[in-house]
Amino acid sequence: MYGMSTQNHYLDLITRFGGKKVAVIGDIMLDRSLFGVTERFSAEAPIPIVDVKSKIEQLGGAANVANNLRALGDIPILFSVVGDDQDGKILSKLVEEEIQGEHFIFRENNRPTTVKLRTFARDRQIARADFESREEVKKETIEKLLIGLSSLAKDISAIVIEDYNKGLLTVSFIKEILKIAKKFELKVLVDPKFDNFFVYEGVTLFKPNIKELSEATSIEISDVAHVEEAASILRKKLKTQYVMVTMGKDGILLMDENERSVTRPAFVRVVNDPAGAGDTVISVMASALMAGISPEDAMVIANYGGGATCERVGIQPITPQDLKDAICRNEKN
Repeated sequence: MYGMSTQNHYLDLITRFGGKKVAVIGDIMLDRSLFGVTERFSAEAPIPIVDVKSKIEQLGGAANVANNLRALGDIPILFSVVGDDQDGKILSKLVEEEIQGEHFIFRENNRPTTVKLRTFARDRQIARADFESREEVKKETIEKLLIGLSSLAKDISAIVIEDYNKGLLTVSFIKEILKIAKKFELKVLVDPKFDNFFVYEGVTLFKPNIKELSEATSIEISDVAHVEEAASILRKKLKTQYVMVTMGKDGILLMDENERSVTRPAFVRVVNDPAGAGDTVISVMASALMAGISPEDAMVIANYGGGATCERVGIQPITPQDLKDAICRNEKN
């Protein structure tokens, strides 16, 4: 196991964040949240009726990762697709307003924009509805995205791939992205879903959650020793430098190419809404690695970022100050 560092050490590392260009490639979505109160039950079914008082629309999926990177001081460039519909217009406008800068987001006819609709009653999520398509995007769209990525590759420090299995990241697209990354010697961080798990060979960091890791390796995981065993198998198969496993309430594990592993427990907190925590973790890891921070130290900071996200309601980006506050509250000096 690696040695522990002091609070001041992590606070100093956070000051190095920011200023790097990073490509964020993946499925973007609109996170729409309804907030209200529930004081009665429906006569049609044994479910509560929510009297909606307010609605907010936020960046979700890969767009949330890009927004986190922007909040951390980096310069994210989004590569994705939306539908040619009203939700696509809303999502594109949010990207323009909140992240700003240059992006490669293309619209496709007859394709719905992915929307996650969450309903909260007294700040507790009680329901979610998804509107989406998992059909593969058009080849012409992929070609446009690859042209854009190739044109900017010499100016970026890393690629973050956010795979939600919504049809954008096809096997052929992934392989072309990795070819570009290899040519320009770019760091590649991947937040995967099961469908394309074993296509991401040779990436810098691969970040499954514990359920995805178990399914991919056919190992029933009940303790950290099982996580280490499964992570080792996965890392060897993918030939990746690092495998990082988010374990929910049990924290986080990082395994390197020398089969050394380090774990970090989840810090004590009130969990209000876990939505977006995984996005925050990979965003912090990307920003830290681009800043030259070691993966072990980056993992500790990212763990605090993910925990801080869970304390909030709704999808909100994490700032360097948020990271510092979490560390000051929980890390020994």
